[in-house]
Amino acid sequence: MERNVERTIRVLRQLDAHRPDLVEIRFDLMKPFSTISEIRDATHRPLIATNRRGDQGGLFSGTEQKRLATLILAARESFDYIDIELKTKDVNRMVRQVKQHGRKVIVSYHNEDFTPPQNVLESILNRERKAGADICKIVGTAISYNDSLRCLTFVSRHALRSKLVCFAMGKLGVPSRILSPIFGAYFTFASYSPDHETAAGQLPIESLRNLYRELGVT
Repeated sequence: MERNVERTIRVLRQLDAHRPDLVEIRFDLMKPFSTISEIRDATHRPLIATNRRGDQGGLFSGTEQKRLATLILAARESFDYIDIELKTKDVNRMVRQVKQHGRKVIVSYHNEDFTPPQNVLESILNRERKAGADICKIVGTAISYNDSLRCLTFVSRHALRSKLVCFAMGKLGVPSRILSPIFGAYFTFASYSPDHETAAGQLPIESLRNLYRELGVT
């Protein structure tokens, strides 16, 4: 989540040494720009374009029209995945627009206060599927370690039917961030370096890799 295109490109090139499977570009704080093609050209890694609204834990302060326009621009510039919040007005139409450019869509839900109960998680997943998600993302906030366990159980139950990303934010959610791919989640998130996390509880990519080595998984 850098503040300009130039800094984003610099970090992307540094990040390549860490061999990420994919990279999320957060546009929340990025200053006005005329093009983002240089970002796409700076790496061969798959890119996720995200411009997170405030009520979903993001920092974008502009109009909804400008926020969505950035995501459509990213789709035109060959970003591989576009993250669209489930709460977006006319979410189905927005998903269709992105897919017209040949991109995959992550339909996402974030809750900064708590992790919803099982039946609500089920409802959110169904709504994301109906919206046309290629990948469904559901993220809560852990109030206790039971919230991590709930996310892992939910992933284990649904990962065979959907490409699903589900974990809990916060210190008590760290186990779900680490273990969710082992339980079947499509991927998890790491920061590119210490103190550069974009959400509470993210581990640096090398720390996460070291944990997987200790666990004996790849």
